[in-house]
Amino acid sequence: MARPCKSAAVLTDYSQTKAETEFRLKQEEKLRGDGEIIEPEYLNERQSQIFNAIKDGMVEAGVLGSLDVYVLTECAIAIDRMQTIEEMVNENSDYLFDGKLMATKEKYTRAFCRYTNELSLSPQSRAKLANIKLDAAQKEGDPLLAIFKDRGDGSEPSL
Repeated sequence: MARPCKSAAVLTDYSQTKAETEFRLKQEEKLRGDGEIIEPEYLNERQSQIFNAIKDGMVEAGVLGSLDVYVLTECAIAIDRMQTIEEMVNENSDYLFDGKLMATKEKYTRAFCRYTNELSLSPQSRAKLANIKLDAAQKEGDPLLAIFKDRGDGSEPSL
């Protein structure tokens, strides 16, 4: 099975040329969508809180666009439903033997895992994004790279 395509922002410096990476980053930025990220009105209070908690963290990281509202909405719903089922089981452990309820929990758990992957919410994804931001900050503060950029051709030194 083929691996899913990753954002150009998370690719290593050696997997594509600088021009290819810059082109992909520009295209991805266009496809993120413009506008505010607002939760749909049909979310209940808890789902809205989950939606906004995830949104706030992701907007701060600069990885969320307005077109991600749909995936983020479904993720908030899945989390709320999983928590509701867990609360039911905690109140009455007999629900552990309710096949339909446990199948429903499994369905929402699979959906949650998918949305976690899609929204880069896993610890591994967040670590990768943090490394990218750190690398970018280091490159901006590197005086040697600044000298090469000042040459006018925009090229960076090759090692």
